[in-house]
Amino acid sequence: MARKPPILEKWDFILMLGESGAGKGTLVEGIKRHWLPEVNAAGMGDIFRRRATDDPEIKQLTEQGVLIDDKVAYRIFCDFADSNHPGLIDGFPRNRQQAINLIKFIKEKGWRVLVVDLHCNIDKIIERLLSRSRADDKLSIMYKRHTDHMNLHPAVMEEIKNRPDIFDVITLNGNLNAEIVFSNFLLDVLRLVDMLNLYELNNFEAAFNVYESETNINPAINRWLCGFLNKLQEREQR
Repeated sequence: MARKPPILEKWDFILMLGESGAGKGTLVEGIKRHWLPEVNAAGMGDIFRRRATDDPEIKQLTEQGVLIDDKVAYRIFCDFADSNHPGLIDGFPRNRQQAINLIKFIKEKGWRVLVVDLHCNIDKIIERLLSRSRADDKLSIMYKRHTDHMNLHPAVMEEIKNRPDIFDVITLNGNLNAEIVFSNFLLDVLRLVDMLNLYELNNFEAAFNVYESETNINPAINRWLCGFLNKLQEREQR
């Protein structure tokens, strides 16, 4: 009997791609809170910053906004992915070589992976990053990271999109309100679900509650959509 991937019988892992400040962390929080609370999640940047406390070289690279060596980044990703399945990681791969290494890893594992690619304008990114007051969020570093991303990311996505046998890709507009981005993400996940699963889901009920503190309907929509996905997940785990 063929192995069933643990996330909706479709994916073994989720990759969150996009610049720092594009909204990846906020989207991951929504996924963990409302849809996949048990999924193991980490950000490559957070891992690097933790390692920087003990490694002066990584500390210097992190503070300067310089990309970490491909071999180091790949080793960190593999360590996390091997011990956290199903899992979600934010910020890998960041260049073509890392994408090629990733593809080899996924093929060896026999996995299928969901890639979420967030796009965001530099002015919105700067606005968000300045508000969080982190040490490595200096304007010069922000622009360098943005330039690196614009130069390197197209080659990453080219490698990923050339492998529909192992990747599904969702592209999101990160300039929008976080709740709207989450709604768009959930709807795209549903579009990728095997329709046979939906035909077999009978008597589905989920509460649709709008709270007085909410200023738009998206949070209620998101809770309802997550309830639907959770019901699918529960059915498939039986």
